[in-house]
Amino acid sequence: MNGEMIARPPRRDARLGRVVAAANGRVWGANGRAWGPNGRGRGAALLGALTVAILLGGCGGSGSEGPSSTPPVSSSTPDVASPSAAGPSAGPSAAASTGATDGPRDSARSWSSQPASGSPRQPAPVRLVSIRSAPNVDNGVRYERLVLEFADGAPGYQAQYVRSVMRPGSGAPLPLAGQAAFEVVLTSATAHDDGGASTLRTPPDGHGQSGLISYAIAGDFEGTVHIGVGLTRVSGFRVIQLSDPNRLAIDFLV
Repeated sequence: MNGEMIARPPRRDARLGRVVAAANGRVWGANGRAWGPNGRGRGAALLGALTVAILLGGCGGSGSEGPSSTPPVSSSTPDVASPSAAGPSAGPSAAASTGATDGPRDSARSWSSQPASGSPRQPAPVRLVSIRSAPNVDNGVRYERLVLEFADGAPGYQAQYVRSVMRPGSGAPLPLAGQAAFEVVLTSATAHDDGGASTLRTPPDGHGQSGLISYAIAGDFEGTVHIGVGLTRVSGFRVIQLSDPNRLAIDFLV
């Protein structure tokens, strides 16, 4: 053999069906022909080796969990702070500005033109200390409010439209402005103290600011107080009991 080592071609790669390298530096093709570094086809052999290396690298990296060259796109959006839905009101309501509705509401009746009544909350008579009225607006509904304020509790009441309001004892009609007459009878109540002096801090009669309502005390006798109300027309009303201080609010639709 002249001492020359004969490089046997290595075994074929089972996956690619061709030889990728030789021990003596030659590259063996799939047809068994060797392409040496100085022989013909050197450029083609190098190109073939480079192609094989790329293919091997691609096959070996098919299951890689490494980071992608393209950064992931976030699907979340930044948190946005929204204002509270329970924020403070822009200002006091028209009803609150009149001072006629201050204090918690204990009970209320729906709008109606039918008589309304309520029982006293304590056996001892309470004292009427104020009568006043004011126009109000609630959720777009306009009404006149008559407020009766008491000391020492809340009385019973009867409220209804009548032909005319009569003075108890004399039976004389109570003069009132307007075309409709309305009467409020307070039970277990007085408008004077033990000495007979009036307990009212306001005049016993008056007119609403809008001119749609007039009112006056018709009588104060034996634990019963009669109050007459004059209105421009018969309309729905409601009675609301308020506390702190104790009041009876009577609202008339206008």
